[in-house]
Order: sequence, then structure tokens, then C-alpha cells
Amino acid sequence: MRSRTYSYYVKLLNEMLRRGEVFRKLKVRTNKELVVKELCELIPKYRTICLIDLSNTPTPQFKELKRVFSDYGVIKVVKNNLLIKALNNLKLKNYEEVTKNLSGSNCVFLTNLNAFEVAALCRKFKSKKFAKPGDIVLSEVVIPSGPTNIPPGPSLSVFGKLRIPTQVREGFIWVVKDVTVAKPGDKISNELASLLRKLGIKAVDVGFKVKMVYDGGLIFTKADELELDVESFREDMLNSVRAAVSLAIEAVIPVPEVLPALLSKAYLNALTISAETGMLTSETIQLTLGRAISKAAALASVIGAKVPELGITTALAVTQPLSPDTGKPPQRDKEVSDTGGEEKKEVSEEELSEGLSSLFG
Repeated sequence: MRSRTYSYYVKLLNEMLRRGEVFRKLKVRTNKELVVKELCELIPKYRTICLIDLSNTPTPQFKELKRVFSDYGVIKVVKNNLLIKALNNLKLKNYEEVTKNLSGSNCVFLTNLNAFEVAALCRKFKSKKFAKPGDIVLSEVVIPSGPTNIPPGPSLSVFGKLRIPTQVREGFIWVVKDVTVAKPGDKISNELASLLRKLGIKAVDVGFKVKMVYDGGLIFTKADELELDVESFREDMLNSVRAAVSLAIEAVIPVPEVLPALLSKAYLNALTISAETGMLTSETIQLTLGRAISKAAALASVIGAKVPELGITTALAVTQPLSPDTGKPPQRDKEVSDTGGEEKKEVSEEELSEGLSSLFG
């Protein structure tokens, strides 16, 4: 090949490479602009922006996270600089605080849930993964009894080292009984991690760390700020409702929630006043006469004890309350006399009236 032709082809190749690089850069730039534009359109549609740390989240767990959280909003993995650019374009309230937390690997969760609901959702969502040597378990790890589908061989020594009782049956290793091989806070050893993987046991809990929540201009960066004791809050609300109802009853505020209690209280107060004033109606006769009998009995007992020469008997003092069915005092079948005998006696309303007149003039 002539040197002139070779130089031409080299020049043409360099030109093609240069144009390809320009095209690649242009394509990357266009993609970035599209991402920023999409964020600028999405963010204003949602109330809350949540940054979730993905630094220790395996890919399968993130796919599960994305599947579940998609029911509550939009979850996207974007570069921090593109999110910063979108926030700068939108000029949201206190958006500068959001950009300060944009470091490391994050995903953005856009939702209309409030900050506390988002944090509760993230705490609730947990999954499992296979343990690696050095992982710390948060719950007990139990190897259940039964077949393991692991043929006997070098694996038997691993079971023995971990103090797991085994037997060989049907050509496989069987675990004799359930064995707890790790407790909360224990570190997973190399042998245990390998055995758990062979047995298909996922022992490590995978959660999601919320780095920041932006809710209508409010910024939350600490997990404890978003933790609520729901039971305590519910009890406080119930106590507040009870106090409000009691106050409404005392202040006689005629709202639908307390009207039945107000009417019941008013009815009881009316009965009490009628009994105190001696007003006899079909509703108050039983209560009025009952109170009068009780007072008369008490007075007769006191006078009879202090002035025995008056000869006031204590029969009235033991008179029972009026019968709720008839409005009359119950009949006494027997009454003990002074000599120890028994005689039947029935107190009529006329005799009762005369007794009251003699006591009160």
C-alpha cells in the first residue's frame, strides 16, 4: 500500500473515531437531559421525596423493594448530580438540605405518603439473604430436623464441628433434631455460611436505611425522628376523646356524640329534684316515697333511742324500700315481738301516711 493511501485511511479512521466519540458524548448528554427532564416532571406530582441507601442492598432485594414500593409511588435509581440538577431547576422549599444528603448509592422514592408513613413502610419491609462470613444475624438461625439432600462425605465433619446431630439415611445426611446454630448478635463463621447456603437457608435480614425524607419542605435525616409508638398514640387519642366527652357533658354542649348522655343525666337530675321536693308523679312516686321512708326510719330510730318513754317502735326503721313493680312497700310476713313470738303484719298506705303525720306533725 502506498504511503499516501495509508495516510488517507488513517486520517479517515481517526475522523470516524472522533465523530463516534462526539456522537457517544452527545448521546450521553441527551440521556442525562432526558433524566433531568423526567425528574422535573415527576417530583412536583408527589408530596414526599425519600432517599434510600442502596450501598448494602443486593440486587434481588432491590428488585423486591421496587416491586412492593411501586404500589405507593415511583422508585428510581438516578445519579446524585442529575437529582441535584433537577432540584435546582425546581427550586423547592429547603431543597438545599436535600442536596446535602446526596452521597453514595441511593434510590429516590417519590410518594404521596407522609414522612412517618414512608419510614414505617421501610421498617416493615424486610427480606432475607444468604449469610456471608462475618455477617451479624439479628434473629435466631435454626437448622430444622429432616433430610438435607447432602450426600455423606466431607460435609459430615462440618455438621460435627457445628454440633449438629446427624444420621445417614437413604444415601443422604439427615439432621436428627432442630438445632439453633446462631443467636441474635452472633457472627457467621465460614463453615456455617457455607452449610447454610447448601441447605438453602437465608439467615440474614435485609432492611433499607432511610437517609433522608423531604415532606413538603420539612427535612428528616434521623431515623428516630420518624418512629411513632402507635399504641401509645392510640391510647392518648382515646383518653383525649374521653376527656372531651366528659367536658361536653359537664358544659351541656348539645353535640350528637353526647346527646344521649346529656338526656340521661337530665332525666336523673329531674328525678332527684322531684324526690327532694316531694313532687309525686308516675315516674317519681317510687323514688319520692322511698326517700321519705328512709328519712322517717332514720328519724324514728334516733328519737326512739334518745326518748324511749315516747314508745316509738323501730318497725318503721326496718321498713324496706318500695317495690319497683307495684310502687308499694314489700309486705313483711313475720315480725318478731318483744316476747320472742312472731306475728304477721301488713303496713297499708293509710297507716304509713298516719305514721309520717305523727312524726312530722
